[in-house]
Amino acid sequence: MDIAWFVIEMLLLGCAVGMISAALGLGGGIFMVPAFIFFVPGMDAHTAKGTSLFIIIFVSLVNAWRLNRQQDDRQLGLAIVFASGSVVGGYLGSWVTTLLSNAGVIWVFITLLAFVGVRTFFIKPVLVRKEDVRKRNGLAVAIGVAAGLVGGATGTGGGAVLVPLSLMAGLVSNERAVALSNTVMVVTSVSGTVPNLFAARSVDLPWTYGHVCFALAPLVFIGAQLVNPLAARFEKWLTLPRRKVVMGVLLLIMTGGLVWKTLNP
Repeated sequence: MDIAWFVIEMLLLGCAVGMISAALGLGGGIFMVPAFIFFVPGMDAHTAKGTSLFIIIFVSLVNAWRLNRQQDDRQLGLAIVFASGSVVGGYLGSWVTTLLSNAGVIWVFITLLAFVGVRTFFIKPVLVRKEDVRKRNGLAVAIGVAAGLVGGATGTGGGAVLVPLSLMAGLVSNERAVALSNTVMVVTSVSGTVPNLFAARSVDLPWTYGHVCFALAPLVFIGAQLVNPLAARFEKWLTLPRRKVVMGVLLLIMTGGLVWKTLNP
């Protein structure tokens, strides 16, 4: 019964990951990492981060294929420019955090959650039309590095950084931002997974190599694919005012939960 309930929990987590990644371009790791810490017995922050990055590779790959297939202008060149920075940032961010303590990794993640959660309430709409997009490769690489550093260090893939920064810089249109984010996150997550695979194993979980638990990947991935047909509807329903409330409250609740867990081990 415990195993059956665990399988259900991981499938539901996968559904949330797929919905967030496909509709918002955030990679899903921003929910996956704390969920692993709270609901997987014996899981530590290092392995939660590494496992999240590994799963995001496949979730973002499917989303990128699906979203780019629906577009006439796939902008592969732009994705390559962003990815050239994110591959470096993803590796460095992930490698540096493998050197931190378990509590240190959690506090890095708490900082990201708190920042994104508070910022969500102050989001202002940024409208970038296709004809307004500017080509600034140097800035795109810099944003890619920043997104990679954050994504690799926290196990989130970097979408929470790449989407708003690329829109504010006018480097991508609103219609293409989520597809671009998912495409770049594939590269970011691959480069971020590598240091975790070669790190010293820190948990006694089956099918775990370094800081990556392969046993969780199929369940979460399957759950993510189950909700793909609903992602487009969810994106349309989630207007900016609703997004600010739902996302902001949820992220701050998760922040509080992680702070409590860290201070009361």
